[in-house]
Amino acid sequence: MVLLKLWDRMEEQVGGLFLLAAVLLVFAQIVLRAGFGIGISGIYELAAFCSTFSVFLTASLGVKRNTHIRVDLLSNIVPRKAAFALELFVQVLMLGVFLCLLYSGYLLVEESLLLGDHTTGTIEVPMWIPQLIMPVAGLLLTLRTLQRIFFLLHGGIAAVAPSAAELPVT
Repeated sequence: MVLLKLWDRMEEQVGGLFLLAAVLLVFAQIVLRAGFGIGISGIYELAAFCSTFSVFLTASLGVKRNTHIRVDLLSNIVPRKAAFALELFVQVLMLGVFLCLLYSGYLLVEESLLLGDHTTGTIEVPMWIPQLIMPVAGLLLTLRTLQRIFFLLHGGIAAVAPSAAELPVT
């Protein structure tokens, strides 16, 4: 349990630090250009990498907390047993997508390392560095989806919110 809480905090903190870094980089660039008439080439590119890292690192928290964007119209109108089966099916589909992200991200990083790809801007960043977030995010999302499936299977139907058909009319 302590390890899971540490994992949660790590995702939140590291994702937040990357977002903070992106904001500070853009702010510094604005101040340099507006205040001193100079700018540092490549800052926006680094800020974009930091923003991307932040989004991908914290996306798995949305899966864990079940707060990601979803279409739940069908699951809200069917009986709870059907909603449970539908939720389990959706989680298995998500698991497949995240495993594909993990695998294709790994292949992408491997290819970039093999070919020696780098960005074309002033700051020549090896492409495997910003691309590394793809397999890392794929792994985190896969683990969180497995965690969610485990939660659903052990919580049973009670783990699924009541459908609109089962809610009392007020």
